[in-house]
Amino acid sequence: MPFFTVKKVMAQVLKEYNLADDVETCRIFSKWKEIVGERIAEHTNPVRVRERILYVEVDDPLWLAQMKYMKEEILLKIEGMVKGGVIRDIRFFLHHA
Repeated sequence: MPFFTVKKVMAQVLKEYNLADDVETCRIFSKWKEIVGERIAEHTNPVRVRERILYVEVDDPLWLAQMKYMKEEILLKIEGMVKGGVIRDIRFFLHHA
């Protein structure tokens, strides 16, 4: 019986069940502060991904406006941290308390 590394087995399972993109998506949530920086992370929170669109909650209207200007930069940082093509767009929305 051949010996396989855990990494190789996990890669095959992720591929077989089409979960590889889900794992990459999860990395965005866990690395959000690293992606956008601590100051921006204090005012934003990624909440879901649907059809390769990342939805990010913002706590203030001024920050919401600022984030729209930073969208392309954030997309580039995401592309640099996770597998390309996982996120195609970002939608920012205001948190309703």
